[in-house]
Amino acid sequence: MLMPMLKPVRICTKGKSFWQKLWILLSGVRTWEVVEDWVFIMPCGTPVVIPRGFVMDGASTPKFLWGLLDPMGILLIQGIIHDYGYRYNYLWAISRKGNLYKYHQNKGRRFWDKTFLDVGLHVNDMQVTGWLSWLMLRLFGWIAWGENRRKNEVELVPQ
Repeated sequence: MLMPMLKPVRICTKGKSFWQKLWILLSGVRTWEVVEDWVFIMPCGTPVVIPRGFVMDGASTPKFLWGLLDPMGILLIQGIIHDYGYRYNYLWAISRKGNLYKYHQNKGRRFWDKTFLDVGLHVNDMQVTGWLSWLMLRLFGWIAWGENRRKNEVELVPQ
């Protein structure tokens, strides 16, 4: 499995007040940009593409749980797939003829949460972290789902 090529997005603290910087330090999460189209084979065998330019934060795990559920460690692959699904409510997939199509368009939050679990178990085969991260997602994912519905992001298309 090829790993995605990611670059960190700058955390803007310059020109902020002491309290703003402290808040960023305590609550901020680094975001990452996919720098080239990344192909991942889903557990069902379907190749999907995360387009370059996609910015994500990995799994939105509270900082106090990062020792167990590191968003850029054990949860990286499923976090990227899930973040894209949450943002756009589909993934780009490659048909057998090599054409792009929208994979599972408009399936909704429950589907993308289940996909997070399925991809995580497929990639890592770690039952405890897989189910624990999925449970946290089911309990608190509605916040990110709602934010993504309001964003109305510009569609990214793989090259």
